[in-house]
Amino acid sequence: MFNLVHLESVVKVDIIVRKNSPYRQTEFARRVAIDLPGFRTWIVSKEDLILSKLAWAGESRSEMQLPDVRKLLATGAEPDYLRRWAALLGIADLLEESLHE
Repeated sequence: MFNLVHLESVVKVDIIVRKNSPYRQTEFARRVAIDLPGFRTWIVSKEDLILSKLAWAGESRSEMQLPDVRKLLATGAEPDYLRRWAALLGIADLLEESLHE
């Protein structure tokens, strides 16, 4: 993982190299194209961002990602997709806690 920073606009982009696991291949296939002034780019889907933040929280035992997860969940997400992958990724407990807070 590394970051790119555009100093004039103070925009930071996190670059994460895709791993070859089934989940990461699915995540990549679900990416979303967005248009920004002057160019088009791809970003991770909301559900996959939620799952990644939960995985980071589970690995690091850090609470820093969980407020972001709760905010993202509050805007709506695909619960069946989240629950299926959370179970396979071993983060179902963190997802359920976040869904019920």
